Amino acid sequence: MDQYELYKGFRIRVYEDWSGLWLAETKRSLRRRPVAGIPDADSEYITTPSGHPTPEAAVDFIKQVIDDPGAKK
Repeated sequence: MDQYELYKGFRIRVYEDWSGLWLAETKRSLRRRPVAGIPDADSEYITTPSGHPTPEAAVDFIKQVIDDPGAKK
Protein backbone atom coordinates (compact mmCIF):
# COMPACT_ATOMS: atom_id res chain seq x y z
CA MET A 1 0.00 0.00 0.00
CA ASP A 2 1.34 3.43 -0.92
CA GLN A 3 2.10 5.93 1.80
CA TYR A 4 2.66 9.65 1.35
CA GLU A 5 4.64 12.21 3.30
CA LEU A 6 4.97 15.94 2.72
CA TYR A 7 8.41 17.51 3.08
CA LYS A 8 9.38 21.07 2.09
CA GLY A 9 6.63 21.25 -0.51
CA PHE A 10 7.38 17.82 -1.97
CA ARG A 11 4.88 14.96 -1.84
CA ILE A 12 6.97 11.84 -1.27
CA ARG A 13 5.40 8.52 -2.25
CA VAL A 14 6.77 5.44 -0.48
CA TYR A 15 5.76 1.92 -1.44
CA GLU A 16 6.78 -1.69 -0.89
CA ASP A 17 8.05 -3.64 -3.89
CA TRP A 18 7.54 -7.34 -4.62
CA SER A 19 10.63 -8.34 -2.60
CA GLY A 20 9.48 -6.61 0.59
CA LEU A 21 11.90 -3.68 0.29
CA TRP A 22 10.73 -0.06 0.31
CA LEU A 23 11.16 2.50 -2.46
CA ALA A 24 10.32 6.20 -2.50
CA GLU A 25 9.88 8.85 -5.17
CA THR A 26 8.87 12.44 -5.67
CA LYS A 27 9.16 14.95 -8.46
CA ARG A 28 10.69 18.38 -8.58
CA SER A 29 9.18 21.03 -10.81
CA LEU A 30 11.55 22.59 -13.30
CA ARG A 31 11.23 26.14 -14.58
CA ARG A 32 10.65 25.41 -18.24
CA ARG A 33 7.85 26.08 -20.63
CA PRO A 34 5.21 23.29 -20.74
CA VAL A 35 5.52 20.89 -23.66
CA ALA A 36 2.27 20.18 -25.50
CA GLY A 37 0.23 20.41 -22.31
CA ILE A 38 1.94 17.40 -20.70
CA PRO A 39 2.26 18.23 -16.98
CA ASP A 40 5.19 15.86 -16.30
CA ALA A 41 7.23 17.40 -19.12
CA ASP A 42 8.43 20.01 -16.63
CA SER A 43 9.38 17.67 -13.81
CA GLU A 44 12.43 15.78 -12.67
CA TYR A 45 11.79 12.60 -10.71
CA ILE A 46 13.79 11.87 -7.57
CA THR A 47 13.79 8.16 -6.70
CA THR A 48 15.61 5.77 -4.44
CA PRO A 49 18.23 3.86 -6.47
CA SER A 50 17.47 0.61 -4.61
CA GLY A 51 15.17 -0.82 -1.98
CA HIS A 52 15.41 0.02 1.72
CA PRO A 53 14.47 -2.17 4.70
CA THR A 54 11.91 0.31 6.10
CA PRO A 55 9.67 3.03 4.67
CA GLU A 56 11.39 5.57 6.94
CA ALA A 57 14.79 4.74 5.44
CA ALA A 58 13.47 5.22 1.90
CA VAL A 59 11.88 8.57 2.81
CA ASP A 60 15.07 9.69 4.58
CA PHE A 61 17.04 9.09 1.39
CA ILE A 62 14.65 11.29 -0.61
CA LYS A 63 14.82 14.01 2.05
CA GLN A 64 18.64 14.00 1.81
CA VAL A 65 18.47 14.49 -1.95
CA ILE A 66 15.94 17.32 -1.56
CA ASP A 67 18.15 19.04 1.05
CA ASP A 68 21.39 18.66 -0.92
CA PRO A 69 20.71 17.78 -4.58
CA GLY A 70 24.39 18.10 -5.55
CA ALA A 71 25.68 15.59 -3.02
CA LYS A 72 26.51 12.09 -4.17
CA LYS A 73 24.57 9.49 -2.24
